[in-house]
Amino acid sequence: MIYVLCALLGGGILAAICVPLFRRENTLESAIIEETEWDLLMRKKEVLLGNLQDLDFEYKCGKLSETDYKSVRQEMTAEVAQVLEHIHGMEASLDLDALIRREIAVRKDPGAKAATQQGCPSCGAKNSPKNKFCAECGAKLKQ
Repeated sequence: MIYVLCALLGGGILAAICVPLFRRENTLESAIIEETEWDLLMRKKEVLLGNLQDLDFEYKCGKLSETDYKSVRQEMTAEVAQVLEHIHGMEASLDLDALIRREIAVRKDPGAKAATQQGCPSCGAKNSPKNKFCAECGAKLKQ
């Protein structure tokens, strides 16, 4: 009898802890925290463009043959084009939130990217501030 009572009590406590974790709330806070389709597409775009940059670097380092590079780059470029078309379609629609996000991104990015790029001490190529090594020649960048 004690075991049954302990099992029921333990099950009740477990249910009380787990129910709020799996309940979907329709509050404003939960709507703000959730990622929208636009957010997911923007993240996918960033990942794909980063992959293209990595592919270019691998090719310049001689790790890929020209035929492999061209075929993979063509596939990746097509995938990026699809994502960009989808983003453009969303922004062209009457979704005001997407239009506002686009305006904010345009106003934040142009000056910031140009000002933060760093030059390579060896070849002079412009590199992202995130890079530790030059994308063109592979030399170590000053941090």
